[in-house]
Amino acid sequence: MIALASCTLLTSCGTSDSSDTAATDKQYSSRIHVIASKNGRIAPAQAGDTSSWILTLENPEPTALWYTDRPSQDVGATPLKDYINAAFWRSAYGDVNPNATILFQLAGSDDLDGLYVSLTRPSYNEKSNTITFDAKILNDTLDNMGADSLAFTNVTLNVLNNAEDDEAVSSYIQYASQAVLQPTAVSDQYKVVLSGAGPDMIWVDNAPGQYSDSRPMSNFFPQWPYVFKDSPPNAALVGTTATGKMKLYFLTLTDPTYDEALKQVSYTAKLLGQTSGALEIINQAVLSIDSGAFSRFPVPGKGTGYQAFGQGYDPSTANNTYIYFGSDIARKQTGSLWGTQSYLSQSCEPSCRNDLETMKSLGINLVRLYDWDPRNDHSQFLDYADSLNIKVVVPISNWLPTQNASEWNKQVPNYFKPGNFGNKNGTDWHPAIAGVIISNELDMENGGTYYGNVIGLVARFLQEADKQGFSKNIPVGVPVTFVPRGAPFGPGGQNMPGWKQFNQLLTDSRTAQYKDRLMLCPNTYNSKDYLFNNAESTGQGWVQLTYKQFGVPILFTEIGLSRAQSGYTPNFVRDQLQGVLAYQKANPEQLLGAMHFQFDDKVWKQTPNDTDTEGAFGMYHHGAVVKQIQTVKDDFNFYIDEAKGVYGILTIDKLDSTRTYAPVVEAYK
Repeated sequence: MIALASCTLLTSCGTSDSSDTAATDKQYSSRIHVIASKNGRIAPAQAGDTSSWILTLENPEPTALWYTDRPSQDVGATPLKDYINAAFWRSAYGDVNPNATILFQLAGSDDLDGLYVSLTRPSYNEKSNTITFDAKILNDTLDNMGADSLAFTNVTLNVLNNAEDDEAVSSYIQYASQAVLQPTAVSDQYKVVLSGAGPDMIWVDNAPGQYSDSRPMSNFFPQWPYVFKDSPPNAALVGTTATGKMKLYFLTLTDPTYDEALKQVSYTAKLLGQTSGALEIINQAVLSIDSGAFSRFPVPGKGTGYQAFGQGYDPSTANNTYIYFGSDIARKQTGSLWGTQSYLSQSCEPSCRNDLETMKSLGINLVRLYDWDPRNDHSQFLDYADSLNIKVVVPISNWLPTQNASEWNKQVPNYFKPGNFGNKNGTDWHPAIAGVIISNELDMENGGTYYGNVIGLVARFLQEADKQGFSKNIPVGVPVTFVPRGAPFGPGGQNMPGWKQFNQLLTDSRTAQYKDRLMLCPNTYNSKDYLFNNAESTGQGWVQLTYKQFGVPILFTEIGLSRAQSGYTPNFVRDQLQGVLAYQKANPEQLLGAMHFQFDDKVWKQTPNDTDTEGAFGMYHHGAVVKQIQTVKDDFNFYIDEAKGVYGILTIDKLDSTRTYAPVVEAYK
C-alpha cells in the first residue's frame, strides 16, 4: 500500500529487526517512527467518556519506518511486531508516554484531518493484523470532535521521540495540496516544492509537553534560524501518488522560502536513504519536521497594552461596582468592548466595539493585560484571541504580591483552571497564552517594599505550574521601571536601567532554579538609538548589553512615548517599534517583542489637548458614548462585598485615532 521512498525494506538503510531490538535507550530516544495503514478508527474506551480512547490501525504496513532527530541523519525500518512490543516501548520511551500525530481522511471525505495524541499500552495482533494503543487526545483539526468513534482511511501515525532532559521542544507539521522533488545540478540534492501550502501550520510538543498550536506559515519562517540554529532538521514527507498509493520520503531540509501570494513553500533537501523507484509527485502532502526549540511569542512580536474601559471607568473607584471590580478587561462580561457580544442580559448589538478584531486588522498579534480576577471566566476572551492568531501575555495583578504566602497558596492554583490560564480540559496552558507577568512596577511603588514579595510569588507560581503538569515553555516575567539615566555607570555599562531589579530576580534563591523559564520585562520610553545603538555612551544598545549581562530573553512590556512630552514625535514611536521588530527578527532568542503603550488613552486621565502625561500614550482617544448597558445581578456569578450590590453601567464609547495611531500602524503593518 505504501511505496517506501526513504529506503527499500530488503536492503534497509538503517537497522534490521535484530539489531533494532538490541539498541540502547539513547538510540531510541532520537527516533521518530512512522506507521502507515489503509484503515483505522478511534473510539472512547468507555461510552461517553472522552478522557481515554482506543486507537486501532487495521492491516498496517509490516514495518515501522524511522528517522532520527537532528543532527543525526539515520533512517531505518523495524518489523512492526518488534516495535509494538512492551519491552521495546519501555526501552524507547522510558516512563514518559510518547506523543504522536495521526493524519488521515475521514470515511467519505477527501480532506486531510489530524489528531494529536499521547500513546500508551501498544498491542499487536498478528492473526488479525491490527495494532491498538490507549490514546489521550490532546488536540485535533476536526470541526467538532465529540464523544463518538471515528473511522478513517489513508492513515499515517507519526510517533515522536521524547524530549531530552525535559527540554521544551516541538515538532512542526506543514501540509499542501501537492509536493514534488526536483533534482538540482548538485549531486544528491533536490528542491522540494509544496504547492497549495498552508496558510497555517501546526506544531506539537514532544513529550512530556502536551502543547499544540496552529499559526500562519508567514510567522514560522522568520524563526527558522532560531528553531534549527544548531543543525538542519530532518523530515518525513508523505502523500498519495496519482495511482492512489502512499509514498514517503525522508529528507534533511535547508534554505526554506515561502511565497504567501503563490501559496508555495520550497526547500533545498538531501534525500535520506535509497529511493524506491522514480521520484513521483504526491498529493495531499504532509511534511513532518523534527523537533526544535520554539517560542510561543510570534515573530515579529507586534504587541499592545490593553485595558480599554470606556468613559465612567476609574481605577480608584472600580471596586465600587461589579462590572469594573478588579479592573479585569478580559472577563466575559466586558465582551462588548473586546468582542462581538456582551455576555450580559442586555445585548451590545449593533454597537459591539470588537477591539480584538481592530487589533488584528492593524497587524497587532500580541496583547498585554494588566489585571485578572481568577473568579471571572476569561475563556471567551482567550478563545477569541486565539481564533485571530493573537497571543496574550496574561497577568497576576498587583494585589496578590502584597498578600502573604497563605493567601498565595489559596489563590495561585485557581489561575491554572479552565477559564483562567488553563485550557478547556485543565491539562495545560490555554493555547492563546504566550507568557505570564506578575505585578506591574512594584519595584517602584511604596519604595519597592513588595518587590521581594513579587519574586517569591514568581517562584510559587512556577512551582504550582509544575505541580499541575503544565508545559515549561511559558516564560514568566516581572514588569519593572526603566530610568532613562540611572547611576552610577561603570566603564562596561554596569547598573544600566533595570539591571538591579533583574539581578535580584535572577539570583534570588527562590527563583534561581527557574532562570531558564524567566523573561526580563522593562517598561521603557527611551529612543531606538538608546535601546539598540548607544546606551550611556557605551557604543552598544541597552538590549545587547542586557542580554549579554543576563542571558535571559527580553520583552518590552511597555514602550512608547506620551504625546504630552516635549520630545514626542510620531517618528520617535515608529522608530522604537521598528527597532524592536528588526532586532527580534535577527535575534529571536534575545528579544520576544514589544507591547506598545498603549491601545487607548487612559480614559480617566485623557484631556482634550493631551495635557496629562499619563493620558496621552494611546493609539486611540475615547470619544462619544455609543451605548450604555445597565448590568444586573444575573450577569455575575459571585457576590462582592465591596461593591455593596452596585452592578454598574458598562459604557461603549467611540475610539478616535490619535497622532500615535499612524506611527504604530506604519511599524506593525
